[in-house]
Amino acid sequence: MMLSVAAFAQFNDTEFTGILERHNGGMRMDGTDLTPDEMAVILADVNGVDRTADWYKYKGKRALGEGLIIGGSATAAAGAVVFVGTGVVWVLCAALGGGLAGALGGDGQEAVDDISKQFEPWFIGSGALTIAGAGAAIAGIPILVKNNKRLNGIVNEWNEVNAPKTEEVSLNFGAAPSGVGFTLNF
Repeated sequence: MMLSVAAFAQFNDTEFTGILERHNGGMRMDGTDLTPDEMAVILADVNGVDRTADWYKYKGKRALGEGLIIGGSATAAAGAVVFVGTGVVWVLCAALGGGLAGALGGDGQEAVDDISKQFEPWFIGSGALTIAGAGAAIAGIPILVKNNKRLNGIVNEWNEVNAPKTEEVSLNFGAAPSGVGFTLNF
């Protein structure tokens, strides 16, 4: 009966030792990317605290920050392209329309003014799109940075307790308290 207790006992056979680091929205230990299951085991006990909820909060806000940066940048770029393209077409239309109106005996300036009124909504809309996209991209940066710092804190906390301690030993030649010679520092 005593032997069967050990047979049905649950043991944590995954002992993680090494330097933990944040990497590409996940974690790695000693250069090896960790699976979600391995991260769950590590996050369940970070210095006696379950950090799994913090991890999911980090992942959600990281996605928000990246989405704002990527989406905002794309929106700003599209708005800028439309703004510049509209400007080029407006200049061509105004030049040709004003020139044709003047050549046919009409008022060239009135033709240019009419053409400009038709392009005004495009300028305003594309300018607003560019500004809104740039604002969204800029707003995403602090969200991403803040949450990366939060995950770095969790990783550093785990490393302080669980990372293997290394003793730095050095042998130097030079001045010593008792003269010149070798010093062993540890």
